[in-house]
Amino acid sequence: MSATTRAEALADLLAGRPPRVPRLRRGYRLQDVDAFWDHAARTAAPGRLTSAQVRAVGFGAQFGGYDTAATDDALARLEDVLALRERDRALAGGHERRWAERAAGLSAAVRGRLGEPAGERFPRASGLRRGYRPADVDALCDLVAEHLDGGTRLAAEDVRAALFRPARGRRGYREAPVDAWFDRVVELLVAFER
Repeated sequence: MSATTRAEALADLLAGRPPRVPRLRRGYRLQDVDAFWDHAARTAAPGRLTSAQVRAVGFGAQFGGYDTAATDDALARLEDVLALRERDRALAGGHERRWAERAAGLSAAVRGRLGEPAGERFPRASGLRRGYRPADVDALCDLVAEHLDGGTRLAAEDVRAALFRPARGRRGYREAPVDAWFDRVVELLVAFER
């Protein structure tokens, strides 16, 4: 995708809003999504919005809100366009070495977690807090490892779409470290492998 095509894709993404769900279904809070979309429209074109900021955004819920699947899809496409633009700018600016070092550091961080035994890759949830079922998380970790070793082909969309069954307390992995690690995996897949 050329820089011109990327700019057009960015403009198209930010021109509208995701569809809303019926009044009796839950979706993302209208006010939250609208505020982010307005911010993105103001800051994306001048280059002040980053793919990391898009990856980190979260919204509340409400009945009759924005459709979660459509909103998540739009955010994923926005993140992809921004990540590729960031890569293109870094490489065009003569920062190939810095970009390669960043990719190597990110890959090392991802691989470091994969070196841990299944069932021990992430800290456990405490008390009665909800966590993710380790077997589900570890299965996706194994796919990431296979991808990095040149086996299974894994796309960022596969990681983004992953769902983990809940597990309470020590039976589950804490959600925040799992989410943060998979964010790094997505960044690696989007920015450094395309």
